[in-house]
Amino acid sequence: MRVADLEQPPYNTSMLGVVKGALDHFGIGCSREEAFVHSGHAFVINVHNELCPSGPYVWNYDGFLRLIGNLGLDVESLGTSHAQGEQAEKTALESAVRAALDGGAVCSLLNLENQLVLGYHDDGLLAAQPWGEMESTPDRVQYGTWEAFRNGPPMTFFRFERGASAARQPLFDALDFAVDVWQHGERHTDAPYGMGRAAYANWLQAIDDGHGIEHGNWWNAVVWAECRECAGDYFQRLAASEFPGPIPAEPARRLAIDYRALSRLLYRASDKTAADADKRDWVTAARDLEERCVERIAELRRA
Repeated sequence: MRVADLEQPPYNTSMLGVVKGALDHFGIGCSREEAFVHSGHAFVINVHNELCPSGPYVWNYDGFLRLIGNLGLDVESLGTSHAQGEQAEKTALESAVRAALDGGAVCSLLNLENQLVLGYHDDGLLAAQPWGEMESTPDRVQYGTWEAFRNGPPMTFFRFERGASAARQPLFDALDFAVDVWQHGERHTDAPYGMGRAAYANWLQAIDDGHGIEHGNWWNAVVWAECRECAGDYFQRLAASEFPGPIPAEPARRLAIDYRALSRLLYRASDKTAADADKRDWVTAARDLEERCVERIAELRRA
């Protein structure tokens, strides 16, 4: 069984690749930048104190999943197990995924990456490989053994279904989420991770501790840069619209300029050949620029 018209775009932010794939499959009109911003993910930044590449995955998804509902999707966790877990538990999850697919839902898994479940055969579930063949994205969950995932963390499966109509004005909820993530990151993640303002403190300390040359620095940088890039594109579209938008054109233009500049700083910090001193300067500048962006967002919400 192969789900028709289901593909996962190759975003660095693999959870948004899953969400965009589900939106497109259900025919819910939503651009890339709208998906990032209206889900709130454009404003998320979560960094481990040693720049572990798990930062984009290990945080509290509750607020994010609530905002996905504004896009017209209902999301539910089907459960979590480990490749070395109880056989009955794994079998029950496999059955739940197949039943959801047979009922017209879209499913995904989160292990080392977020991957859409494209269907199933007699020997396993078929998983998307958004970046081609990579060790972090096996193309099959073998029934019973989950062999290709044995060296990874526990695996969670999600079910996506078409929900109620998308919210009339999803931006305001997303902007409130952006402010809360920045100012109260402890609500959205747990130590040794830091969210929002605390993410940058972790990042800078990790560079000072010698982790700037590691894989985690590169991966955190390209994921969080992509999120800010989409925020910039979104606000630019609002600023350029000939029709009145949910926020005035001039504040939207300033946010577009700053989020695009912020994205460029983080992409520069991803350079594996750059000196730690340069990475530290770029991350510091990104922190200060993001602080300014969130202050402007908070002002808009108070207006």
